[in-house]
Formats: sequence, C-alpha cells, structure tokens
Amino acid sequence: MASSDTTTIRAPAGPCLVKKDDNLILAHGIPYAHASRFEQPGRLPPWTNSKDCRELATICPQLPSRLESVALGPITANRSMDEDCLHLTIISPENASHAPVMVWLHGGAFISGSGDLDCYAPISLARDHGVVCVNVSYRLGVFGYLMIPGIAPANLGLLDQRAALQWIQANISSFGGDPSRVTVVGQSAGADSIVCLLASDDTEGLFHRAILMSPPLREIRDRIPTIALLARKAASLLTVDPREMSTSQLLDLQKSLLMDPVKPQIMLFGPALGHYPLPLEAALDRRLSSRLRDVPVMIGWTEQDGRPFARWMGPLRSLYPFPGIGRILESLGTWWVTRSYFAWPAQAFRKQVEDDAGGRATSYEFKWHPDGNEMQANHCIDIPFILGRPCAWRGAPMLMGPESQEQLEKLGQHMRHLYAGFIQGYHPKPGHLVIGKDFECSYSLWQ
Repeated sequence: MASSDTTTIRAPAGPCLVKKDDNLILAHGIPYAHASRFEQPGRLPPWTNSKDCRELATICPQLPSRLESVALGPITANRSMDEDCLHLTIISPENASHAPVMVWLHGGAFISGSGDLDCYAPISLARDHGVVCVNVSYRLGVFGYLMIPGIAPANLGLLDQRAALQWIQANISSFGGDPSRVTVVGQSAGADSIVCLLASDDTEGLFHRAILMSPPLREIRDRIPTIALLARKAASLLTVDPREMSTSQLLDLQKSLLMDPVKPQIMLFGPALGHYPLPLEAALDRRLSSRLRDVPVMIGWTEQDGRPFARWMGPLRSLYPFPGIGRILESLGTWWVTRSYFAWPAQAFRKQVEDDAGGRATSYEFKWHPDGNEMQANHCIDIPFILGRPCAWRGAPMLMGPESQEQLEKLGQHMRHLYAGFIQGYHPKPGHLVIGKDFECSYSLWQ
C-alpha cells in the first residue's frame, strides 16, 4: 500500500497506523482491553510502537449463526477467529473535529457476530453525515456469558462493552470525535446490552444518547432463572476444567447447550441481573429511570420481528410441522413473539422513559420488505438501511425480491438521515414513526 493511503493517529492509548480512503479514516483491530479466558477485562498499558490497524480484526470464536440462512446471509464467512477479540473498528471523516460519535453494539443473540464485519461498516454515516463511528467487538457465548461458579463470572461480555466505552472516552478525540456527544446504537442483543449498560455500575457519562433496534426486552427478566440452569447444565457436561479446554472444545460445549436448551428463549446466553455490574431485578426499574432522565432514547422494532423465532418460541410451536395448519400457526406465532418480546415491551420502555424518568423518547416500527419475500419485515431487516457496504448484503435472503436495491438507496438515505439527526442531538417531533416505502426524513421532522 502506498504511503499516501495511510496515516498515523496518535492517541493516548498509543499510535495507530490506519488507512485513508475516500476522505475517511479506517482503523481495524484497535485493542481496547485485555482479558485472559474467563477473566474480567483489564486496562492495557499504552503502546509506544505504531500498531498496524489496517487489516480486519479476528472475531470471537463462534458457531454459524442461525439467522444467516434465513435472513442475513453469510456475514462471518471465512473470518479468522480468536479469543483475543477485544477490538474496536473506527471509521471517521478524515478532517473531523469535535464530531458526534456513534458506538455500534452488534446483535447475534450474544453468541455470534462481530463489530468488524462489512455488513456493519458505517461508511455512509461517516462520509455523508460527519459522524465518527466506532464498532465494538466483545466476548460471546461460553467465552462471555456462561457463568461457571468459581471459574467464570457472569457478564464478562457486558464488562467488555463498558471497557470499550471507557476507552472511547479517553481516546476518541484523537480520531476527531467529541467524547461528550456519544450515542450508543445496538440491534437485538446489542440493544439488550444498552439497557443493561444503562443499569450497570460505573457507566454514567460514558454515553449520552441511545438508539435501540429490536431489543427483546422481555428477555432481560426471562434470563434470571436461565443463568443458574445453564450453569448446572454446563457443569453436568464438563469432564475437565474449562480453563484447560481448547477453543473448539468450548464451542462444542456451547453447541450442546444450544441444541438442548434449558429454556425456550430467543437468547439463551446474555447479561444476568443480580451479578456484577448489574443490580437485582427489584432495583432494575429504579436504576433505569434514574439514568433515562438524561439519556434521550429512540427505540424501534420491525413489523415481523418475531418471524425467525416463531418456530421455537411460539406457544403452539409443537404443532407447526402438521400440514395445513403449520403455516397458519407460524403466522400466529410470529404475531405473538413480535408483540410480546419486541413491540409491547418497546412501547412500555418508551413510556418508562417519558413518564417515570421524565426523559425524551421516540419509537418507530419498520414495515418495508421486498414484495413476495416470505420473511417480510423480519428481524434485522432495518440494519442494511443504516449500516454496511452494499456488497455485504447482496446475499441476504431477507432482501431477495424486486426493488430491494432501489429501496436500499432511497429509503436508506432517509433512514440514515433519521439516525444521523438523532446522533447529532436533534429530537424527532412525532412520538412514534411508521417507516415504510414512502417514509421521508425532512427538516420538518425535527424539533
């Protein structure tokens, strides 16, 4: 690579050799903390030699995502995996100064995904809207969210996220970002993470706004008994100390836990209430209300968020295989999961922000989908309208159909305006937005 295509960013953490492309700074694999297996993340000492941040980072070891075949496409194909995965990806305008900051927490049920994937690259937000964008990778599955008494504490992945936000506060100004204008954006497990970060110890001041995309908020409380059940099930399967097992052996353990779940849940792994840094369930709403007074929120769901989960979450799921009634029951299951796990809890959360906390909140429902696509407006379909290089989404089953590319351009432009406006500090006037084919984000939308 020619020297004109690189530059060195000198941050308090240490110098980073990064790419320059299309008036953007692109930095991959910036370490924000260090953690050995089953240990809490620790602060890294500053490095003195320039760290090469020009290549894609390794991702947390994981099994193939169940959503890749039905919705996302092969987003993690051919990526190198390593337990040393506490990295950030930063994409920022080349000449940014005191710019608003977006921090992306990816979804994937706390068992799959990474911040450093092409499908999550926030190119347009940085290039067209002047936002400094940071994507966070954190530990997943058995590496980040399996509590093993005496060996692995709960919530390691959540602590990773907090460590990343602390690093951002200390270093993002070197990339042109304003540490006092940080908006955290998360989808599904990432949105669940934001709620947990709001309730966690020692997170005040680490972010100032939040966008929650399809958070299955019911899961936060549903997981309370699951944590202990999962720990007991794991203990029954272990024959050696998990600290001595290979990475592939731990993934085999995770596969066994997922194939025979202790409870039917959208996310079997995840943050656990009552374990550091989270409060007990009885204190959750009080902790959230105290934080949400000063953290404006935009929360959204898709019209068919529950569709990928209906087959194992719906109340009549055992009858789905029967010919004739299976499709009808799956539609009913989709309706039930969408509303009971996504829409109704999101509406209640918005009410909590406004009425209990005295804060500001906007909600939206995303309803567009390609004509004839049986997945309809399912879980994850709004992500390509905000993030990602266009080529990264071409194999996504959820986008197969007429006018998809046209709508990714047209509707995507308005969706990015909506997100960028919120990140820049504006508030949408309507309390609730319905986002379909004809949605437009104009100046009249903002307060």
